[in-house]
Amino acid sequence: MIIIAPMLRRLNFWKQRNFKKLVSQQGETIIIYTRNNPDSDSIASSLALKRIAEHYSMDATIYFTGAIQNKTLINIIGDDVTNIPVISQSHKVTALVDLLPTELTGEKLTPTIVIGHTLGNTEKIRCEYQDIRTTDTTSAIMIDYLKTLRVAIDKRLATLLLFAIREKTRALLTKFTLEDIEAYWYIHRYIDMEMLNSLEHPSAKLETFEDLSRAIGNKIIKGASLFTTVGFVKDTTTIPKVCKYMLDIEGVSTALVFAVDATKIYVYAESRNMELNMKNILKKAFGDWGDVAGGTSNASISIPLGVFGIAADVDSAKPLLLKSVIDAISSRYFYVLEAE
Repeated sequence: MIIIAPMLRRLNFWKQRNFKKLVSQQGETIIIYTRNNPDSDSIASSLALKRIAEHYSMDATIYFTGAIQNKTLINIIGDDVTNIPVISQSHKVTALVDLLPTELTGEKLTPTIVIGHTLGNTEKIRCEYQDIRTTDTTSAIMIDYLKTLRVAIDKRLATLLLFAIREKTRALLTKFTLEDIEAYWYIHRYIDMEMLNSLEHPSAKLETFEDLSRAIGNKIIKGASLFTTVGFVKDTTTIPKVCKYMLDIEGVSTALVFAVDATKIYVYAESRNMELNMKNILKKAFGDWGDVAGGTSNASISIPLGVFGIAADVDSAKPLLLKSVIDAISSRYFYVLEAE
């Protein structure tokens, strides 16, 4: 007989009391920051914290940096989430959701609340309240809060949270925990199926197919690993979607796609191989060029063009620049990948 242990309840009485004290300060506003280029998990879990704060009559505002990839997701969240150029300490009460202080670069920020998931060391994190678990989604953690605190859940929030769990765990097929399953089971009764379907099948921009065409023409495949570039682009938000298309190629389980704009190189990698940790791989390959964001199954990094010492706005230099970038990134990437 297989006995499944109950989910570890970290939101005990004392944590509930400390948490409610911070999110029920009437007259104050809680500023919620989530990760750069946020995915559905980052957005949904941030909206859950905003909903909890509003439940206790406290105003809340969500900010993010970078760009949101899913156009349907952008339309659904509307003005509830605001894009800003950089994260800064601008308010008395601040929260980091699906974002750890150790992932911030250059910003001097001492958060009030930190909620997220990691398998790494959390000893250096300093804040008044933290809840960092080993689930694969922050949404599962926030569903625990909504359930335990008896906060009303509307269809939009429920659908976003369930979609986030489905997307991060590939519909509970890979990299999920018991906590993710229990959260999924609790939230599924509140969802809007039509909204869920639109989130899971978003429309694609014409630029995505143009970038996909270039990516196919530039691909390099070694074993089950693919490397490619879409070259110079004005819009880098198509890269994750192009990468997912690359993973549909027969025999490919890991893919890296990069693009170049006027100032930076944008690298995105994703894998369906559970033995690989893409965040660690990108750190080993490119960590000395910038900071890596993401998790075990997918990760990204922005690399300043200054690393290569060639200006991208000089047309005559672009072919040389692109060749230099391809050679440098592919050699580092495949070297680390083969070592792993």
